[in-house]
Amino acid sequence: MEIKILGAVDVLTGISLILLKFNLLKQFAIIMAFLLLIKSLMFLGNFASFIDIFCVVVIGAAFFGFYGTLTWIVVVWLIQKGIFSLFA
Repeated sequence: MEIKILGAVDVLTGISLILLKFNLLKQFAIIMAFLLLIKSLMFLGNFASFIDIFCVVVIGAAFFGFYGTLTWIVVVWLIQKGIFSLFA
């Protein structure tokens, strides 16, 4: 059950990053980035957690308008990781 909740956090964070592109729901994106950071710190020894911390940095940059190819890579990473967790 916990894996599905954590997977939902990943998917929602990826969706919130897409919405940041259109300046929608900025507060939601910050909340989801904070939840992703908490999730990453809980499993800090895992390689994916280090990537998730990097994703939080990219979300912070997107919040301030820096949105590029790397941001789309982060969106794909988060959504695919979340979908795999939901179906695990």
